[in-house]
Amino acid sequence: MKFLKYTIFKNPYILKSADSEIKIKSIVLKDDEIYEIMDFQDIPQEIIKQSKIIDLQDKLVLPGFINTHSHSVMSFFKGMADDVDFESWLYKNMLPREELLNEEMAYWGSLLSQMEMVKNGITSFADMYMFTDQIAKATIKTGMRAFISRGLASDNDEEWKRKIKENIDTIEKYNGFEDRIIIGFGPHAPYTVSEEHLKETAKLAEKYNTHIQIHLLESKNENYDLSYIEKTHIFDVPVIAAHCVHVSDEDIKILSKHEVTVSHNPSSNLKLGNGMMPMKQMLEENINITVGTDGSASNNSLNILKEIQLSSLYYKSKYKTDSIKNEEFLRMMWENGGFAFNQKIGRLDEDFKADLIVVNLNAPEFKPFDLQRLKSHILYSMNTSNIEATMVGGKWIYKDYEFVNIKEDEVYENFSECYKEMENSLNN
Repeated sequence: MKFLKYTIFKNPYILKSADSEIKIKSIVLKDDEIYEIMDFQDIPQEIIKQSKIIDLQDKLVLPGFINTHSHSVMSFFKGMADDVDFESWLYKNMLPREELLNEEMAYWGSLLSQMEMVKNGITSFADMYMFTDQIAKATIKTGMRAFISRGLASDNDEEWKRKIKENIDTIEKYNGFEDRIIIGFGPHAPYTVSEEHLKETAKLAEKYNTHIQIHLLESKNENYDLSYIEKTHIFDVPVIAAHCVHVSDEDIKILSKHEVTVSHNPSSNLKLGNGMMPMKQMLEENINITVGTDGSASNNSLNILKEIQLSSLYYKSKYKTDSIKNEEFLRMMWENGGFAFNQKIGRLDEDFKADLIVVNLNAPEFKPFDLQRLKSHILYSMNTSNIEATMVGGKWIYKDYEFVNIKEDEVYENFSECYKEMENSLNN
């Protein structure tokens, strides 16, 4: 059998980035990257002879969505504690169940969440939780791109040392796997991690040349400001700060000064009664805003399209309707996530990773079909049922509405058994 060096997507509509125009072009893939984007008739015959050609006429190819904040194992907690405040949700409902989780549960819980993300067009996700070894194994199985951090809290010195060791072990075992798994550090929040331990985490992230994921000012009861965090040197390394709802003007200036990426989680913030972050003020200070789902327990879905649609509608109501343009919201799903992790993802462009989704345009959501309206359709009309394929690093992980690497029934069966075990243990 002849070895084919390239793959060509022939004549789809493509949107390279949020600010680009949608055009019919052909995409040449080589290995895990985009090699060229050009008119099909201009592709050299030497390349065509070495290519598998996939006809995508009348389809739309978009960059894969990037989820910059999640807790994938929390799929077990979906649909519970819906009508409670943040403190009751966390301390009375989540933490007692988290104590009962084990490695097998973590694997199947994360795998189920990743399946939901994949079918919803998410190609990359950032995750903060325990059991990072199992989350990494699930990521290897699905084929996603992941930025995984071990959730860290200052229970006592012995527990802190154990968690740090787990984090470092995961770095040494999985960091850089197939150029699609990156391991960072995940100090949970300033109210669960001491100043001393925040400083230690900053030093470790610098030592291992990696990033930090942290919750900042999610609820109104968090009594600190970001000048305190600044003194711990956390912001001296790349940081993805989730939520940032209750930030002051001075906090925003500190985030901007240190080029901290903010992960905006609108569904979770609203569902837990925490409110919404001051997006317009952050954009005015040139803060890199991305979009995250948070965990299934506080959302309760893993759907970036839902998040960005909700966000755009909310802020058009809060501010003037033209104060934040549609392209800005689209950018939060794509390029801004790639910038946050210093990765060539979030765009369809030469030398960028071949992380993309294929959308079926033959659907009511895209009518009337007009290229001038298509970006608006993507933001306000498109839903995840329109996504027929998801690719990460040049490999299909979801194709023709089916998972490539996963047996669905096996996952559902094992997940259900783990769920029953956890709930039985809690009741006993």
